[in-house]
Amino acid sequence: MPSLSHARHIGAGAVLALALIGLPAGAASAEPGATSVTLTAQEQPKPARPTLEAIKQRAAQDGIPLEQAVKDYVSATAAKQTFSAAAQPDGPVDTPDVMVDDLHAGEIEDLTRIAAAEGIGLAAAIDAISWQPQFEKVAAELETGFPAEFAGAVKDDDSAWFGFKGDVPAKAVELARTLPVRVDLVGGRGFSEQELSAAATATHAAVLADPAVKDAATSYDVRTGTVIVEAQSSAPLAAQDLLPPQARAAGIQAQFVLVDKVSQPEDRYMRGGGSLGNCTSGFNLKYIHSNTKRHGTAGHCAQDYATRTYSNHSTHGGSTTVKRVWWHIGSWGDLSYYTVGSKTPGRTFYHDWNKTRYADDRSAMPSIGTRICHFGITSGGSCAKVARRDVSAGDMRHMVVMDKNISEPGDSGGPWYYAGTAYGIHFGLIGGKSAFTPAYLFQNRGYDVWHR
Repeated sequence: MPSLSHARHIGAGAVLALALIGLPAGAASAEPGATSVTLTAQEQPKPARPTLEAIKQRAAQDGIPLEQAVKDYVSATAAKQTFSAAAQPDGPVDTPDVMVDDLHAGEIEDLTRIAAAEGIGLAAAIDAISWQPQFEKVAAELETGFPAEFAGAVKDDDSAWFGFKGDVPAKAVELARTLPVRVDLVGGRGFSEQELSAAATATHAAVLADPAVKDAATSYDVRTGTVIVEAQSSAPLAAQDLLPPQARAAGIQAQFVLVDKVSQPEDRYMRGGGSLGNCTSGFNLKYIHSNTKRHGTAGHCAQDYATRTYSNHSTHGGSTTVKRVWWHIGSWGDLSYYTVGSKTPGRTFYHDWNKTRYADDRSAMPSIGTRICHFGITSGGSCAKVARRDVSAGDMRHMVVMDKNISEPGDSGGPWYYAGTAYGIHFGLIGGKSAFTPAYLFQNRGYDVWHR
C-alpha cells in the first residue's frame, strides 16, 4: 500500500465520531418503548403499481420478458414527452425522466442490471430492492434523531432490522410502519452504533500500533456487536484485549483474522464516470457557499498526479487538462478533486459505457444490505450489496465495503450510485471486496455532489 499522508488520528470519543459521520450533536434522545417489536409483512403497507401490473400482463400475453416489456413502455412514453431546460438544465441524457408508478426509469435500469447479475428476474428484483430508498430514509432519520440509542440498520431482501441500545423508540415503530416488509426492531443491545464504531476505531489504532502489524482493516457487525479486525501481521493478536474497557463492559466483542493482503487501490487506468487516464472520474462537485465547481475522484488517483487528462466517453468525445486542487487519504477516506479544465461541468454522470444519467441526490452513509451500482473505466457497470459500513483500513476511515469484488484496476475514483442517488467514490479492494469512500465526506471540504 502506498505511503498515506494527511492522516488524522481518530480517538474513541463519541463527539468526534458524530462530527465525521455527520450526525447532529444535539439530536433527540430515545423515547421509552418496548424492548423489541416485530411488524409482520402482512400488516405492512404494499405499494400500488397498476402500470407495472398492466406491463406484466402485456408481457405475458406477448410472450416477452418483463425486462423487454418495461423497456418498451419507457421508450414509448419518453418518445411522447417534451422536457424544458429547467427540467434538464445540462441538456438531455440517455435515461429519460419516465416513471413506472413510483419507479424512475433510472432505478429500473439498475434493477434490471442487478436482476441479471443475481439471476433473480426483474419482478423479483423490484420486490426485493425497490423499497430500498424508503428503508434508507428511515435508517437515516433514526440515526440522526436518536444517535445515542441507534444501534444499526440492516436491509435484507424481504425484511428490515433496526437495533437500539435501550428500549425501542415509539418514533422508530412509527417510521417502520411505512416499509412494505417485515420489520424487526430490537432493543436492549447495550450499546449504540456510535459506540460500536468508536470501539472499532480505537481498536484499529491499537492494532496498527503493534509492530507485528503491517496493515489492517477494521469494521464491525451491528447485528452481532462484533468488531472485526483483518490484519497483515506476523503474529495473531488478542483483539478482545485491544477493545476499550467500556466497550467490553457493554458486551462488544472482537474478532481477529489474519489475511495476506488488506487493501489495494486500483490505479491502472475523470462528466462523472469519464476517464482520467489510469483512473476513473467520480462526480462533479459544487462548493456549498458559492458557485465554484470541481471534479471529484479518489485521493490515491491524485497523490502523484498534479495534472491529469479528463476524457468523455466516445459518443461525446473531447478531453481537457485538469489540475489537482486537493487530495486526502486518511480520516475522510480516499478523496480528491481537480479543476474542470476547459469543460463545462454538469450534474450528469456515466452509469454505463456511453450512457448518461442525472445525479438527483446524494446519500449519507449507506446501510448494511443496500444494493449500490458502480461504473469504472476498466470493468464497466456492475452492482453489489453493502456488507460493512464505517470501516477503518490503514489510515483511512469511514469506508464502505461491499459483499464481493466487482471492480478492476483502473476503476479507482469512479461513481457509486443507485438510480439518481450518488453514494460514493471508488477506492479499490478492502479484504478482497470492492470498497468506496462515501461522497458525503466531501462536505468536510465545503463541497458536495452537484445534483439536479
